[in-house]
Amino acid sequence: MTDSPPHYAGRRVFCKADGSASSLSRKISLAALPDSKQGFPVRVWSKHSSATNVGVKATLIAAERLEKETTPAKTVVAIPSFRGNRTEIELYVEDVLNFAAKTLPTPAETANLTVGGKTDPKLSAGAIANAGRERKTPAVQAIGADAVFNAVRAIAIARQYLRDKEDGIDLYFQLEGTKVRFEGRDEDTTAIRFTCSLYEGNLEEVKEE
Repeated sequence: MTDSPPHYAGRRVFCKADGSASSLSRKISLAALPDSKQGFPVRVWSKHSSATNVGVKATLIAAERLEKETTPAKTVVAIPSFRGNRTEIELYVEDVLNFAAKTLPTPAETANLTVGGKTDPKLSAGAIANAGRERKTPAVQAIGADAVFNAVRAIAIARQYLRDKEDGIDLYFQLEGTKVRFEGRDEDTTAIRFTCSLYEGNLEEVKEE
């Protein structure tokens, strides 16, 4: 006798390394339609850096579209976690209103971190978790697929650190695309910014409801 496969509420989006972030973003956005058969949450699944980068970009595009095209404006956020090992990623994309009741007030101080393609995500995770414990807003910036992958993994690991220490808080993030210009270059580069919110409790329990 085999175990039944797990049941997931909402919809699932599978990301490939060569996938189109724009096309995938539409699948995420469709969850917001009132007559959608599969609404939120949306589980965005990926493996390794290129596919995860596609998934993050798709989530960002969908978030920007929903912010502009829904009335009242809908804000979507994501909870990052691992599906099997630390190369398999899930972004649990949900309407922020479903977390509002236990989201802590936005701290006055922001802890800004930059994650690169060769950054050890475990080290970044420690800094993110400590910022949360100190009631600061962790904000992570990344440029390029490997850096984005490490940023997502760092936040997911930070969530594990906070749970392991029983700190009583958890993290989710909102995505933003920002323009940066490096010295000596004439053109801007797009960076992805992960601004974390502090949640009182364990978001894994919310995901299981």
